[in-house]
Amino acid sequence: AVFCELGDALEKELDFLAEAQAMKKIHLAISCSHDGKGNIRVRDDNNMDPCVTIPLPVGELVTKRVLVMDFVPGVPLNRLAETMKEKGIQPGSPESKLAGRRILDSLAVAFGRMIFGAGFLHGDPHPGNIFIGEGGKVSLIDCGQFKSLTRSRRVQIAQLVLAVDNYQKAGPTGNITQIDLAKTELANCARGFGIQCINGRESEDDLACAIALVLFSDTGITLPGGYSSNELDENSPIRLLTSFPQELILLGRATVLLKGIAKRLQVPLSLVDRWGDQCLATLETASQPSLPLWGNRDMVVGNAFFVPSTTSSTSSTSNVYDTAKKIRLRQVARLFQQWAKGKGKRFGQRLVQRLPPKWKTAFLEYVLARQERLEAQQSNAKKNQ
Repeated sequence: AVFCELGDALEKELDFLAEAQAMKKIHLAISCSHDGKGNIRVRDDNNMDPCVTIPLPVGELVTKRVLVMDFVPGVPLNRLAETMKEKGIQPGSPESKLAGRRILDSLAVAFGRMIFGAGFLHGDPHPGNIFIGEGGKVSLIDCGQFKSLTRSRRVQIAQLVLAVDNYQKAGPTGNITQIDLAKTELANCARGFGIQCINGRESEDDLACAIALVLFSDTGITLPGGYSSNELDENSPIRLLTSFPQELILLGRATVLLKGIAKRLQVPLSLVDRWGDQCLATLETASQPSLPLWGNRDMVVGNAFFVPSTTSSTSSTSNVYDTAKKIRLRQVARLFQQWAKGKGKRFGQRLVQRLPPKWKTAFLEYVLARQERLEAQQSNAKKNQ
């Protein structure tokens, strides 16, 4: 299954027309919330900035063999530590930890929207494909490997993530009965996910749980049954797999890469905390079919989005331009708001950089401590629900 999926992905990766379409779809996916509302709409209350930047193709300069796209400034994540040292930022410093949290936050939000919102995800988020710009702005390049997830698969993923959450909550404080019930639930979800193990180990709950935890658990969690979370270790549960759903291989690769990036940046990551609300929303709307973001009827006139009329072509054209005129002031106001927000952010960054070293370190330590305190409060609140 792995080789079949990678073969299909490689074939798509050599087709630049397919990659150009994937860029646009992934950009829409990360720009919108779970219900499809976001900054592709005109409504101000649903405005949502893309959490990461996707370079978009230049339509007139794309063929099956040529792909011209937006330029993305920054350095690859695998060279970030070297670049930060050149700027005098040492590993483990408050500034380094804040940058790591910002990067991981952006990636976790982006993949949550891709998986549970649009059901269309980037399948190759290795450090060389993640560019970091000024202020920790994240860009995701190379959309040649991508995967579309059906609604039923997204429901299964949501159920599995929530089962991982229940297991993790039962571990520290639960009694043996609660832990066993949570383990059984998680193992059954993993098998329902399509995971199959070697002969004689198919019904082993510890093994099924360990495989699910490798994919979706918090970083640093101990796997049941003495299994190792290191995929290359001889005690890795991945070695005992005989079958894994082909259409979910790129998803599993993406989650493992995200956890690896968290370890590299020395930042704790909980996919359950990041994606829990989206999982619940996915289950609540499982019986409400809807078109994908790129299948709706929104169209563009200049910079204006509108829904075309079903009347005659003459009246439809008139309605289009009337709509464009009506929303022009709102668009100007939104652009001004985005400009002011970006200007204020850059001013704040320059101000912090000009502080004396001791003041700068003290300020960044305060910001980092505040973030850690808020994250701990949010995590405890969710665990007590």
